[in-house]
Amino acid sequence: MTRHVLHLLAVAVLIAPCTVSMIAQQVTIEELRARAKEGDADAQNELGSLYYAGKVVLQNDTAAVRWIKRAADQGYAPAQYNLGLLYFRSRGVIGDDAEAATWYRRAAEQGYAPAQGGLGYMLAYGAGVDENHVQAYMWLELAWNGAASDFTRHLYTQQRNELAQRMTVEQITDAKRLAREWDNAHP
Repeated sequence: MTRHVLHLLAVAVLIAPCTVSMIAQQVTIEELRARAKEGDADAQNELGSLYYAGKVVLQNDTAAVRWIKRAADQGYAPAQYNLGLLYFRSRGVIGDDAEAATWYRRAAEQGYAPAQGGLGYMLAYGAGVDENHVQAYMWLELAWNGAASDFTRHLYTQQRNELAQRMTVEQITDAKRLAREWDNAHP
């Protein structure tokens, strides 16, 4: 899968949750900003995502990084993924694939499917990490298991299938075993 397609997926994953949440809760930007200033990680991430997308507020990558990083530093998995995405896309920070992979891994280890997919992609191509097809397949398998929509499951399937073409049957079997073990250890 090309980096372009992953970027498209990443933008959809970053933007969609904040927009749905804002509509569902009918939260004003002032209320959201107040919650974010009080340290609410969900509000910080949502506010940062709005700045990233230029929704409800003017697009501002610096503000996006500031708010998302505050939430990520609290261990909030969606924010950790979003911060990784900002490093991966060079938005508001100097692009750094290794830093992106670090943040993806933190969120992936909490079971956050988009981060698992992002980490799998980076491991598949050696972007900021050592290339490791078995680990990449494992994370993509976990992302597929946790995907919230048919669209993202389809993308993870494509990524796994492309990766499988570069792997032996034994490597795929090992990756699936590792994914099952990870799932069993993280119910």
